[in-house]
Amino acid sequence: MNTKKITPLFYLFLIGIFFESLDAFSLFSIPLPWIGVSIFIFIYVIYYFFGFEIQFNQFDSLRVLLLYFTSVTLIRAVSYSPDLPEFATSSFTQYISLRLLKLLGFIAVIWFVYTLSNYFERDTIIKFISFIGITVSLLSLISYFSYIFDFQDFSRNRPGSGGWSQPIKRACSILRNYGTFREPSFLAVWLAPIIPLNFYLARKRAIWYGLSILPILAIILSRSLTGVISLILGILFAAVLWTLKNKNFDLLFIIPIIFLLFSSFVGNSLGYKFPALDPSMCPPESPDKCNCSIYDDKLDEAKNSESVTKSVFERITLITRGGLDGFENISILNQYISSENVQIFGQGLGIANLNFSPTFDDLTKKNVDEEIVYRNPGQIVSFNNLYINLYFSGGIIGLIWFLIFLFNVLKKLYNNGNEYSFYIFSNLVVILLMYFFQAEELSTMFAISLGLMLLEFKNEKV
Repeated sequence: MNTKKITPLFYLFLIGIFFESLDAFSLFSIPLPWIGVSIFIFIYVIYYFFGFEIQFNQFDSLRVLLLYFTSVTLIRAVSYSPDLPEFATSSFTQYISLRLLKLLGFIAVIWFVYTLSNYFERDTIIKFISFIGITVSLLSLISYFSYIFDFQDFSRNRPGSGGWSQPIKRACSILRNYGTFREPSFLAVWLAPIIPLNFYLARKRAIWYGLSILPILAIILSRSLTGVISLILGILFAAVLWTLKNKNFDLLFIIPIIFLLFSSFVGNSLGYKFPALDPSMCPPESPDKCNCSIYDDKLDEAKNSESVTKSVFERITLITRGGLDGFENISILNQYISSENVQIFGQGLGIANLNFSPTFDDLTKKNVDEEIVYRNPGQIVSFNNLYINLYFSGGIIGLIWFLIFLFNVLKKLYNNGNEYSFYIFSNLVVILLMYFFQAEELSTMFAISLGLMLLEFKNEKV
């Protein structure tokens, strides 16, 4: 098969990636990210049924692991008596099917990135993926400035998990960059893995240093601690390892961190707080919406500061003073784990979330004016932590299996020790750090990273 024949599938693959970034939009009530996942699977089907030879014997351990999670989920689903929350937007069968579809799309992405290397140069593949990241960043900045300069934002038509959309414009709240996503942290988690790829390309062509400003600024304006912390720690960790291994410090390895810190200061001039409501509206609105000087605590004050550096780095300081439990979600998960029996085989993908949701309501409910208020009433709750999700979905067997796989992948990149391996290593570490605080499913960006990792070991069994 020549390059001319694979090109349409390559473009279709890029469209699938782009659709995954359009998290806040749907087509005929179908979320565009799910259409993106379906495109990945469709590419595999087309490739197979048109008689093209499929050669992919890599990541045996991962493929068997995904089969294990699928089997546990199907076995548990047969005997599970679903009691869906009030505001669930899909049936039990649809909900579980989408979890399994995501797994299939995940392995299809790894396979196709690996397959593309038979027809395109490695840097060409990375360049096209990075261009999508630049496009998403540009769209997000257009969305952000639409609120400052008062022009129409993109029409978001995808409801959240509870059936409603999260409002961007709220009195006395700081403007955060949602971009094409339903939440700012989703944007940061999607864009952060693009940064190491951009700086890998920058070592070949300097123009990528300039282009990399766009995704970095987009992440900074999202004010996502997950994105910022993971980028700094992931790249710094990789740089230290490579310095120790090669006994040589390469300043270009930490240039992304310098760019990120510089962009945070630039972002200070771009901060914007929505004006307060008229005093006559409070009540029924809460007082903090009519008086922007009222804050719940220092963390709330830092979060709503017009200064991006204060909003991000002071929040990091305040949260980390409490250790890991300073991150509220980590504290909730710790309580949940301690209250449950040890999971050997797990509860199945999606089913674990259904079991977690009632407990989450109990752990997060508050008594406000002698009335019980729930944070996410009637919704299926996310763990927001991949590792905890894998533990409850596939048990301790599935989690340990996954961690061993990750260790072997990172070890192979480290032992290789070259420039390309550094950027893919840092890319993976950034993703794996973000999985502690945001996202609970194996993502397309993670699959792309694993596929790009394989391109360094084309003639080796991994």
